Amino acid sequence: MNFSLTRVSVAAIAVAATLALGACATMTTPASESYTTTTLLTEDAKQSLEARVNAFDRDLTQGNMASVVEYLPPKMIDMLAEEVGAPPEFLKAAVGSMIEGMTQEIDIVGYSDISQALVGTTSTGMPYALIPGAARFTAGGETFTDQSTTLALMDEGEWYLVGLSDAETVEDVREAYPEFRTVTLPSG
Repeated sequence: MNFSLTRVSVAAIAVAATLALGACATMTTPASESYTTTTLLTEDAKQSLEARVNAFDRDLTQGNMASVVEYLPPKMIDMLAEEVGAPPEFLKAAVGSMIEGMTQEIDIVGYSDISQALVGTTSTGMPYALIPGAARFTAGGETFTDQSTTLALMDEGEWYLVGLSDAETVEDVREAYPEFRTVTLPSG
């Protein structure tokens, strides 16, 4: 095991940005269907997506920052772990602790508007949703609101979430999940 705490710290910052902590994305319209009328998802898939998004918003709002790492897609975690030379479970624990520490003095309220999501499938049939939302951050008496877009993707039958905060995050998604190379994704 050859990794440094500095590399893990950089990974923690990258993961924090990848989540909704810095997600300023402008929505573009891919070839997708409205969440409310989609025929691309079964009712079970829609219910599990809604439950997952609501759980993420709840964890974010309740300050359970260490747990938000669990929402990241597993192939992205594996890719980051390989980059820093750490086992994925170690990376998740370390990043979760670092995010928790970095956000102790910040009050975050997140809201994802699943009713406005756009749903699609990749060329390989993987379902995904682009979910608009907002997060309100309060620290040191200052408050600001960030508009964001979250990509929800299904991997091994479970929904995972990643904030599309910038072009680098979109490239990371496409590297970990090549089926997204042909999908139009918004970036900040």
